[in-house]
Amino acid sequence: MDEREMVSRAEAVSQIRSMAVQFADLYFCFVQEIRAALGDEAAREMVRRVLFQRARERAQAMVERADAQGAARTPENMPQVSDIAYMGWVPALGREHCPFGVAWNARIAQHPWFREYARMYCDVMDTTVAEAFTGNCSHKLYKNVVLGDESCERVYYPDEAVKNGRFTYGEPME
Repeated sequence: MDEREMVSRAEAVSQIRSMAVQFADLYFCFVQEIRAALGDEAAREMVRRVLFQRARERAQAMVERADAQGAARTPENMPQVSDIAYMGWVPALGREHCPFGVAWNARIAQHPWFREYARMYCDVMDTTVAEAFTGNCSHKLYKNVVLGDESCERVYYPDEAVKNGRFTYGEPME
């Protein structure tokens, strides 16, 4: 693409959402294979560890971007240093605002066992990113479209365990 060429916002949103759906479907396929190979209990633990590890990597990159920008490591500043293309998350779409949720709800309709793993992705990833990025706050997703809610809603709160280096879903050096 010529660097002077522009795409419309609608096209950019469509491409971001398409890419997110592809990722969400890949996550489903990985989980399905891990679950088939290891059984549900071992799969849950492996998926949790993988999500925790990746969330820690993402948070570290966010810390580096925040430091480079001189931004404080607060929940309010997370969006400005995040690696999420938020343009693809469209509030006007209501329950379908999240492209991961769209893909995962379609999978859950055919494979109800997947609901737990879709929720796990959101819980482990978002909570660990918040904890590792801020170093003193945790996170709770109290509404989630993959659980049947109309939206995803979250709260960030100070947490002494996080301040003392303990994470909700894993060990600091795991």
